[in-house]
Amino acid sequence: MKETLAKRLVADLMDWKLERATSEFAWLDLMVNYKFDSYQQYGPGHRFYVHLLRWLSQYEMADRERIWKLLREHLVYISQDEMHHLVSLTGPVIEREMRTAVAKQLGLPVYRVNDDPKASRRLAEMQCRTLYVGVSDGARIDVFRRYNEGTVNNEQVVAMIEISELKQAGLKEKLRERLDAIKSTAPATFEWVCLIDDFTASGTTSIREEGNGKWGGKVQRFIKEVDKTRENAPLITDDAHIQVHHYLASKAASIKVSGLLERFQAQSSGMRFIPSFSYVLPNDVVVTSATHPDLAELLEKSYDPGIETTHTGSDIALGYKQCGLPLVLDHNTPNNSVATLWARSDPKAEKYEKHNHMSPLFPRRQRHSDVRS
Repeated sequence: MKETLAKRLVADLMDWKLERATSEFAWLDLMVNYKFDSYQQYGPGHRFYVHLLRWLSQYEMADRERIWKLLREHLVYISQDEMHHLVSLTGPVIEREMRTAVAKQLGLPVYRVNDDPKASRRLAEMQCRTLYVGVSDGARIDVFRRYNEGTVNNEQVVAMIEISELKQAGLKEKLRERLDAIKSTAPATFEWVCLIDDFTASGTTSIREEGNGKWGGKVQRFIKEVDKTRENAPLITDDAHIQVHHYLASKAASIKVSGLLERFQAQSSGMRFIPSFSYVLPNDVVVTSATHPDLAELLEKSYDPGIETTHTGSDIALGYKQCGLPLVLDHNTPNNSVATLWARSDPKAEKYEKHNHMSPLFPRRQRHSDVRS
């Protein structure tokens, strides 16, 4: 569909007069060219305006102005360049935590670490004995490595939590070579581990309590993985710092992850867990029935329960775990975002409601789409 025709149809759907249409399309053209058309889950030949037409047309005329405001006033779209900027901030965040740890060990103020020869050497050794682990595809560990070229060695970076014994042996062999190069007699085990992920909205994928003293999430998976070799060929020290870093987080998730890591640390002998984030979204972006009653009511009214799966749970009009985020990431839309942005109805679903058929503005590629409740 040609863009000129698409714009005319959008204007007709919204019943915009010339002056309003000119104003709205000036903004929309900027966003489409700079961000929206680059959304990676659009199929070949698909563009934003086609999805916008379908998305707007599923709402009654009386509701279209309210749903337009979701796009115009509330949407937070993180482009690839913006996400890469968050990746670039990760190195300084990690180094700041290391400097704090060194200063604490040596009883110095943080600003003295560079001036003190002993502290500088200790920091260099700590950086040498650091392992960087990408815990999901979204971690963009290749981009992280490029931004930290000259500071982070390729042999300090792994792209997944599962690290085979052969790989662990190779990592420690290269670590020994780096330690020898700086004339350090420290053991060839990692004393600092950075678990890197792209985004958390609810915090549950990183760390969660599963009851009866059991824990789940990526942090627990990593600890279980390194525990396999702890007795005979340890990869990390018993008192290692485990820094759990996200490029982006909701405010609620940042608080939750920090609290859970603190409790998890209390049950883990010696290790210290450090939460960190490149950027935390402010609370005022969240859509709730209290803060945005009209919009929340519309999202609930036009919700198709047929989009629910065993992984999302029920009642996700405001997103998984009711996170209420009007958020789109360039490579995919989180299911914590309000469902109207990403959900596609399936007429074959058991709870499908035809009158509330949902067509997404930014289609989401589901990690778990094989089982429906």
